[in-house]
Amino acid sequence: MIRGGKRHNRRKSMKASSYAENEPKRFRRGQSWKINLFGKNSDIATPDPQAFRLDLNAHQKLDSHFHIVDQFQVFIAGSGTIGRDQVHLVTVHYADHHTGYGPLIAGAQGLSYLTLRSRTDAGLVYLTTPNVREKLKPTKRRHRVSLPVALSIEPVLRDRTTVSIDTVVEEQPGDDGMNVKVIRLGPSMTAQAPDPSESGGQYLIVLNGSLLLDGETYTPYSLVFVHAKDEAPILMAGESGVEVMVTQFPREDDWMQSI
Repeated sequence: MIRGGKRHNRRKSMKASSYAENEPKRFRRGQSWKINLFGKNSDIATPDPQAFRLDLNAHQKLDSHFHIVDQFQVFIAGSGTIGRDQVHLVTVHYADHHTGYGPLIAGAQGLSYLTLRSRTDAGLVYLTTPNVREKLKPTKRRHRVSLPVALSIEPVLRDRTTVSIDTVVEEQPGDDGMNVKVIRLGPSMTAQAPDPSESGGQYLIVLNGSLLLDGETYTPYSLVFVHAKDEAPILMAGESGVEVMVTQFPREDDWMQSI
């Protein structure tokens, strides 16, 4: 992994996914509905990023489980609970690989969230699986649920004249670079995203307004995946401003690097 002092060796491999283009491809998956934004369903772990929107049906329950890759979830609509925590919009959840969490329970109006992974998962493992401990790997078992993030109403965002950066999940000792921020820009304003070099990669999530990037316009809930080796992108707001969440993964341990 390339670190901070070697920026001249970085390659550009940043990838973007337009939510507007992918939303019509929503499909039914069991009781839920799903929209793939990066990658697709897989029972094999791969080094490619994987991201999707999942819409849980009313009162649907996903029993406690873990994944074999690090993961963020960003709850964007509906209501429900994750473990003992009530989901208030917008809420961010992070879990290390091989770290159990849940259950996830949707409220009466359902529950929608974005699942964000720097590498493709091989499918969830329920904690009730026979001999589940044999499937575990060494992990720091980090598990965080944020306080809710408020988004600007349209006239306030249009009236913004300064850049604001809010910390949603603060990096703590031993977090290896993991944190979450929200960057708020007024119309046509620009700002550089956080440097990804000391991380395991980042997702930029358009939550409000529109983001202009490489000649394209991205609206909610479009995603940009930034590898640790990428240059930090320059964010430019559209004519109504933009609010972008940056979910930064921890530096990869031996297990994550092995995938």
